[in-house]
Amino acid sequence: MSLKHVDFESAFRRLAERRIEEAMEAGKFDNLPGNGEPIELEPMPAEENARLTWWCLRILKNGDFTPHEVRYRKAIEHLQTSLETADNEDRVCRLVSQINELVQRLNTLGSNAINLGIAPVCERTQLERLRERRAK
Repeated sequence: MSLKHVDFESAFRRLAERRIEEAMEAGKFDNLPGNGEPIELEPMPAEENARLTWWCLRILKNGDFTPHEVRYRKAIEHLQTSLETADNEDRVCRLVSQINELVQRLNTLGSNAINLGIAPVCERTQLERLRERRAK
């Protein structure tokens, strides 16, 4: 018997479908996490490099992993928001120091995927802004 004309793809597909149906009948899928919840289907890009990036991001997202760069940028943004409402000079100096430390870490990661450096914050400028807010 020759296997030259056998459609292996169809045979494997039928075998997989049959095994899935048997497992469903046996209740092997009943207690899976996310059972009954909608599946979030994102369209996969057609271009190969974009598709690889899509898969990487999906794996990171499903693994609940946040890259250092993203965490640093979010922390800087949060600290800058706090800086805008800081009400004393000691707090302004501490926030500027924390921001500048994170900026230095971010700019020296060597893997800036976003590729946008962030400039450090000038303490003197921030203290002047605090004094202007107080004067109003």
